Amino acid sequence: MLSSCAGDGGLPIAGESSVPPATEAGNFLAARQAERQRDYAAAARFMLAALEDSPDNYDMLVRAQTFLVATGRFDEAVAIARRTLRVSPGHAQSAMIIALADVKRDDFAGAERQLEGQPLTAINRVVLPLAQAWMHAGQNRPAAALNALRPILEVNGFRPLYEYHSALINDYAGRPELAEDHYKKSLEIEGGAPARLVEAAGSYYERLGRRDEARALYARFQTDSRDSAAIGAALQRVTGGGAPPPRLVATPAAGLAEALFNVAGALRQENNQPTALVYGRMALALQPDMPVGVLLVADILDGYGRREDANALYARIPRSSPLDWSARVRIAENLHLMDKPDEAIRALEAMAAERPERVEPLISLGAVLRAKERFADAAKVYDRALARVRAPEPRHWSIFYARGIAHERSKQWNKAEADFIRALELQPEQPDVMNYLAYSWVDQGITGRYAEARKMLERAVALRPNSGHIVDSLGWVLYRTGYYAEAVEVLERAVELLPGDPVLLDHLGDAYWQVGRFNEARFQWQRALSNKPEPEAKVEIERKLASGLPRRTVRQGS
Repeated sequence: MLSSCAGDGGLPIAGESSVPPATEAGNFLAARQAERQRDYAAAARFMLAALEDSPDNYDMLVRAQTFLVATGRFDEAVAIARRTLRVSPGHAQSAMIIALADVKRDDFAGAERQLEGQPLTAINRVVLPLAQAWMHAGQNRPAAALNALRPILEVNGFRPLYEYHSALINDYAGRPELAEDHYKKSLEIEGGAPARLVEAAGSYYERLGRRDEARALYARFQTDSRDSAAIGAALQRVTGGGAPPPRLVATPAAGLAEALFNVAGALRQENNQPTALVYGRMALALQPDMPVGVLLVADILDGYGRREDANALYARIPRSSPLDWSARVRIAENLHLMDKPDEAIRALEAMAAERPERVEPLISLGAVLRAKERFADAAKVYDRALARVRAPEPRHWSIFYARGIAHERSKQWNKAEADFIRALELQPEQPDVMNYLAYSWVDQGITGRYAEARKMLERAVALRPNSGHIVDSLGWVLYRTGYYAEAVEVLERAVELLPGDPVLLDHLGDAYWQVGRFNEARFQWQRALSNKPEPEAKVEIERKLASGLPRRTVRQGS
């Protein structure tokens, strides 16, 4: 927030507002600050205000249109894009925004003209061929559309996208043999095909009456990831004799929306979230009811901590969509993070009752109860979740691990230990489980397990060397077994990884004390106090600051 003084002594002059007038520079800086905080709605508001004082400022125009697209205000972005092109003819993003506005009106020829002369550079090496291809498709020129796609083949790693959209264009144009050839090639990519591609190819086989091939395809690619919910639903449909679905891409505008969604997904995989958000929003501008696009944009906003905005988008996914279930779970989890735990609990309990065979709402409910430190209640919820698992598989290790934590925190160690061991049976050498189990053995003074704990933690550190908590656990077992010099070295490394953790600072202080570095020990304990330790730990740290620790026998070697 900007402030200034008015009148002598900084007091406002009578009759004048105490709020200083905004300036162009102030609005611009406020917009940039909002951008850094990923608050694109505020960024757009401030940048538009700055533009009132400098309407032809190129940098402000480009930023304003980007912020407007990122917040879903596409029509306003179009108006700013037109202004940008007057200042900078040929600006790539502005031309694309206006072209998309033409596509929304089914003016594919006008959209094509907007993109004429655009160079195939940067992200346009992929986006421009996709856009031009679907604009040709919108003018009933399938051969030209496929030819327009060919530059994508020159971009390393994007051949699957070329094959996929070649299939979609041929499918839309009523050329099934060519569509099938491209579908098959797109499904042969290394690492498995994306769920969206499998869904498109499977629907193609269903529409041709080749249900056995569709069923085999769905079964081949079905996984337990959230993205494959549509595949699971498709497999149930074709197995149950349901009617074939409509074509995944029914119009050229929907095809371009699909292309923009694919680009957004690729950018997100590369951790370029801001640009992924822009392309995801562009996809929704063309096809607002595209569940996968809504979910992608919502997930990005969720990752930014814009939970209200994310929930508003999650709520747009219709109950008829296979993605609705995971979206509703995320809404409930966000309610908890927005300090509305009662609403979250009610929503998750309702979902658990609605689908008695599903474990996801109970897993999320357990996490909410653990966060509220209702550990005994959380353990009971995990009991309910595991009762729905007929035969535990490796992927279920996390439920046993979560229940183990709930049992340990509710002072039910025997049950907790059994859960941790069971989790390791399902997922051997899982670092988090090894860490929790081994640290608990040491922290509780179960001396008969110390050697096993050390071996387990050494392995966990080897698997995850940059985890401050796991490194600390290894240092703590060294400390508890009397190897103080070795403990100091390991605990110093842990504090380097997590410099503000009060538990790690407390442990390092203890180790310093035992090797005679008393001033450094007190310094670390003081740091631990300033970082808000748990109440019981706070009392103990204050006692150590006052009286120190009993000196113990130092063991040499390892």
